[in-house]
Amino acid sequence: MLLALLLLFMMLFFLAAGIFFLKMNEDNLPRWEKLPRNRTAGGILGLIALLAFIPNVKPLFSPEQNLYWLIPAALILAALCYLYLDHLLARSAAGALILLVHGVLNEAYTADLAGTSFFALMSLAGGTYAIYIAAKPYCLRDSFRAMCRKKKWRLTGSVFSFLWALSALILLVQQAGRIAK
Repeated sequence: MLLALLLLFMMLFFLAAGIFFLKMNEDNLPRWEKLPRNRTAGGILGLIALLAFIPNVKPLFSPEQNLYWLIPAALILAALCYLYLDHLLARSAAGALILLVHGVLNEAYTADLAGTSFFALMSLAGGTYAIYIAAKPYCLRDSFRAMCRKKKWRLTGSVFSFLWALSALILLVQQAGRIAK
């Protein structure tokens, strides 16, 4: 069930992203250039990503250890990121994408679905781009500039988003068929 929800969210997100990428142009370039530095949206997305990361940390600790400190640690870390990091939305989006790809790949391979290899290739490309954006967040702004100025980059971003949505849809249909059985 978790996989189906993650795939549905991923499919809808990338469909919306592909549509937004198609509508990018020089007229709305100033708005797109400011987006990666948005502190409020970046802080919220970063907090959500940090809280979603907690289940990934649990295997590192023994069951006897109290993990009550992980949620306050995530809140403190999100506050520190909000106060001191620049390009917060770009960094948060990159981190959230990496976590989402990891979670969906893990669930998809556990479910042993047929289209996972195509999805894995899409996830490799998206995850690599997300790691690059996490390391150099100003490159997201540069990507938006390229998409606003050149149709080739706008179509590339849209096609990649639509392919990712398609791969998520393929896995979602297979997962729905398994749940129905």
